[in-house]
Amino acid sequence: MDFYFFLKCFFVGVLASSGCGPLFVLTFNRSAICGFFKGWATALGSSLGDSFYFFLGLLGALKIVSEFSGLMILLDLFGGLILIGLGVNAIKQMRQFVCVSVECSDSFVCSLGKAIFLTLVNPLIIMFFMAISMQILPVNHKLITSYEVFLSSLLVFAGSLFVLTSVSLFASYIGSCITTKKMRIIHLITGILFIFFAIYLFYDSAIRLYNLFF
Repeated sequence: MDFYFFLKCFFVGVLASSGCGPLFVLTFNRSAICGFFKGWATALGSSLGDSFYFFLGLLGALKIVSEFSGLMILLDLFGGLILIGLGVNAIKQMRQFVCVSVECSDSFVCSLGKAIFLTLVNPLIIMFFMAISMQILPVNHKLITSYEVFLSSLLVFAGSLFVLTSVSLFASYIGSCITTKKMRIIHLITGILFIFFAIYLFYDSAIRLYNLFF
């Protein structure tokens, strides 16, 4: 497996944690109000949920692609369209997130469990990993081992946790809830990142199409 594939997996984790809204805000606010340790429990739970969905998606992608390898071009296009939709939605709906009340009496395990649950039931997370799991596969996808599937999922976890840990540290340092203006900027950046990743998928489909005929 090439280094580029694993780098993309890490970036998927970064993108997922940056762009799916509620858990980002909850991590920020819990860290600001309750301290880093409490906020980091939310970050850890969200990252575990991200890597779990990616793991399941990658296993499903390997099965489908191994049977219908010609579908990769269509899947690139389909995934790109979904990501463009998510990106445009993030830009258009830069919602106003304000300081919300959070429960600081929850234990670390309780906060962790709540974050995992909120991540797993978030439809944006599901849509994101539906779009990304198949397209992240390298050209020689049939050579991927179980160990590499696990390692790529671990890198998604690392990417997601890196972003949310940074959020926790920053929030615990400044000690105030995320502002509407800052959240709008985050949504704008996220939308642009989604669209850029969609462009990459369209480029990938063009390369696959070229290799198919030439």
